[in-house]
Amino acid sequence: MAVNYSKRLQNVQNRKFDRGLNESLTSQSFAKRDLPENMKYLLEAMRPIGKKYNDRTIAAAEAVQNHLENGYNLHFLRTYRRQGSVETNTNIEAHSDIDLLTIIGRYHFLAPGIPNNDPYTYSEPQDDIKLLRTQSNLILSRQYDEIDNSGEKCLSIFNKHYQRKVDVVFAFWYSTPEYISLLDERRRGILIGSRHAKADYPFAHIDAVNNKGNHTFDGSKMAIRLLKTLKADADTDWDLLKSFQLTTIVHSMNNNSLLFLHSNQIQIASAISEHLSRIIDDRDFRRGIWSPNSSELPLLDEKIVPQLVMLKRDLDELIIDTSNELRNSFFIKQAMQSY
Repeated sequence: MAVNYSKRLQNVQNRKFDRGLNESLTSQSFAKRDLPENMKYLLEAMRPIGKKYNDRTIAAAEAVQNHLENGYNLHFLRTYRRQGSVETNTNIEAHSDIDLLTIIGRYHFLAPGIPNNDPYTYSEPQDDIKLLRTQSNLILSRQYDEIDNSGEKCLSIFNKHYQRKVDVVFAFWYSTPEYISLLDERRRGILIGSRHAKADYPFAHIDAVNNKGNHTFDGSKMAIRLLKTLKADADTDWDLLKSFQLTTIVHSMNNNSLLFLHSNQIQIASAISEHLSRIIDDRDFRRGIWSPNSSELPLLDEKIVPQLVMLKRDLDELIIDTSNELRNSFFIKQAMQSY
C-alpha cells in the first residue's frame, strides 16, 4: 500500500509546533511546493528541532530545580543533572519530555572491588530517597496544577508557560573505578530510585551520542531522528523498538557512512538500510552491538527482529520514492540544497 505522505507531513507538522510560542518549527521551505511530499518528509524528518525550542524545554527543567531547591528541608545536599533526547538534540517533538535527575549529594555508592574506607552511617539511604520524593511532591504540588506522582521512578509535572513536561527522577551517585581515577563525570553512574537498582550511565551516553554527531557533521543525529520519525508515523505500534535501541543502531554504524555532506540525506538513509539488513540477517552481529555508553547490549531480544524488518521496509520505501524523484528532476536537487 502506498505511503500517505500528506498524513505523515501533517504528523510532522503537529510534532514540530510549539504551542507556547504559537510557532512552527518546520523549515521555511516546508510550505513551498517545489519539493514532492516524499522528499519533504525525508528532509524534515532529519532536521533538528532547533536550539531556541529545546532551550525552552531546558528552562522548564530549571524552573522545577529552582522550586525544589527553594523548598527542601533535608539533611543532605542535592545535585541536579538532565538526561533525555533534548540533551543530544535527537528529539523529534517541540514538546519533548526531559528528565531532571535529582541526586542525593551527601554520599555515593561504590562499584564492586572499590574499598570503602569511610562508610556512611548517618542515615538510611532508602529512607533518604523516599523523603526526597515526598518533599518534592509537596513542593511541586504548590507550584503546578498538573502533577503525577504515580510513576515508579519519577514524578512528573506539566509547565503551562513553556508547555513542557518534566520528569523528576530521584537517584544516588554510583562511582566507578574510572570515575575515581579520572574524576570524569562521564564515567560516573547513577542508581535510580533505589540503592539496589542497576547502575545507569546517562552522562557517558550523552557524551557518546554528541561526539558521534560532531564527527559526522550531524549525520548520525539526522539518522536517529529519521528512525524515530518512521517509528512515530508507522501504521502499527513498534512497541519493542525504543528510542534507546534506535540510537544504538545508528551508533553502531561506521562514521564514514553517516557523514552529512552536500545534501546527501538519501545516501545516509541508504546506509542505515544496509546496516539494518546486517542486523536483521546476522544474529551474532546484532547480539554483539553495545549501547553508546558501552554498558549493555540492547538488541538481544529476538522479538525485536520482526519490528526491525518493518522499520527497514518503511525506510526502503521512502528511499525508493525519494530516489525516483531526485533522478527525474534537477530542480529537486537544487531545492534540497536550500531546504
